[in-house]
Amino acid sequence: MKCPRCGSEMKEGMLFCENCGEEIRIVQDFEPEIDGIVTGFDNASNIRPAKVNTEKGKKNEASHMPVLKKRHFGRKKRVFYAAGGAALLIVCVLAAVFVLCFRNSEYQYKRAMRYIQAGDYDVARAYAEQAVRLAPDDSEYLAAYAVCLAQTGRKEETVTVCLRILELDASNEQAYRALIAIYEEDGEYEKINDLLLSCPDEQIVSSYPAYVAKPPEFSYESGIYDKALSLRLSANTSGTIYYTMDGSEPDEDSLTYASPIFLESGAYQIRAVFVNQYGVESQEAEGNYFVDVTVPDAPQVSPAEGSYSRPTLITVSGGENCRIFYTTDGSEPTQDKMEYTGPIPMPVGVTKFRFICYSLAGAAGGETQVTYALNLRASLSIEAARNKLLIELIAADVIQDMSGTVETGTGHYVYNYRYAVTIDGADYYLYREYYEDDAGNSAATGTDYVVDIMNGTCYKAVQAAEASGNASATDGEPESAGRQGKGAVEPDAKLHQAEKSPEDPWSSLTLQEIDSQDKNPEADAGETDSRGTDAGTTPE
Repeated sequence: MKCPRCGSEMKEGMLFCENCGEEIRIVQDFEPEIDGIVTGFDNASNIRPAKVNTEKGKKNEASHMPVLKKRHFGRKKRVFYAAGGAALLIVCVLAAVFVLCFRNSEYQYKRAMRYIQAGDYDVARAYAEQAVRLAPDDSEYLAAYAVCLAQTGRKEETVTVCLRILELDASNEQAYRALIAIYEEDGEYEKINDLLLSCPDEQIVSSYPAYVAKPPEFSYESGIYDKALSLRLSANTSGTIYYTMDGSEPDEDSLTYASPIFLESGAYQIRAVFVNQYGVESQEAEGNYFVDVTVPDAPQVSPAEGSYSRPTLITVSGGENCRIFYTTDGSEPTQDKMEYTGPIPMPVGVTKFRFICYSLAGAAGGETQVTYALNLRASLSIEAARNKLLIELIAADVIQDMSGTVETGTGHYVYNYRYAVTIDGADYYLYREYYEDDAGNSAATGTDYVVDIMNGTCYKAVQAAEASGNASATDGEPESAGRQGKGAVEPDAKLHQAEKSPEDPWSSLTLQEIDSQDKNPEADAGETDSRGTDAGTTPE
């Protein structure tokens, strides 16, 4: 059987065309012949009986019988057709309701959702498909249809429907989620990246940061600068930034960004791309910079490098309006290393210094490297001299034992070797006192002790009266390889940045005898803010 409207083949017993929805008339109108028969039966019921002829008797009576039988038969016919008409009406009404429901998109959608909730996606797909056919621009119907397609393994159709949803509703999270799941399963990360970059909803994009490869961001805008720049490049997620500085196109064979790019003097064209963890490459970012600064000369260092047998101070000078930084571990000196602010005591042993000047604009100048070897002619080692000091402090009742235990309060004292120093023509090891509490927190107390390298005589080293407001004059020298001993702790912050001091800070140091007056952890705690901050003065 074919549809009278579109000509499509139809299944037997269908009340409507599945292709165009045309209603199929299964019951035809009454034919004229039947109407005539019914009408005839109706007219027969109006026949009146003849008058009784007494002369004819039973003959006339008998003549009435056929007429009565015809009347009875007509009533049966009318009941039959009435019942048939009612049944036909019911069938037509049901068919009309069915057709109306079939052609109602909301009804189809609700049926689809019912079967989706029941997990029957094949049946749900048929209803959802009909809903979409009736209302092709309804994103809600399309979303239900996409769910059914995805659950029945129809990837390509799912992608097509989801893309159609995004044409209608660019912020439909359900469509993004379905597409990303399919693309990820197929390893199509480029498509995920393009999809998210086209999304106008930042909240959705932020839910999938790892898949997006955005161009690198520069910490400075393009332009002209009168100071050196520490240019930082950043990406939106984990991955690798590749860049060039000569104007060439960056790729995976270019420089890999790992630390700030220093732009000192001249013109720079920085081009960079970002590649995320899935191998997706971003669009290119570019920065153009012109830096015009004065580059300082290399610093001058005294004394000359070589071997020395007595404590020696190292002094460094640079140009005007510049800062000097240095290292002693062989690493490159930069602005985040130790800064030179005054004479540095030469460490015991062999030490390589690297000095560099930076202009106030941040431009790095030349570098100076010197190596010193200090071999003291001493009778005592650094550790033996420290033990002599501990014994002396115990005898003076400053500490209770070799661990530095104090009589009152908690915690203990620690004495760390700092450097060798010359006072009044004699050579000494200098030790700095720290207070360490039971939690392991330590702070300098502002007290220094010295031990004669030859005879082991111990003293307290303090500033002369005219310089009593300063801390130990030689704060800031590097830790030497000779620093050792139990209880060694991380030095205080001043050890990496020296106080301004005269060319010969040792000339202001005086020696005092050690006595029991030095023992007062409670007072020291008040001076150093409960042992948390160096007071900045050396107690007399």
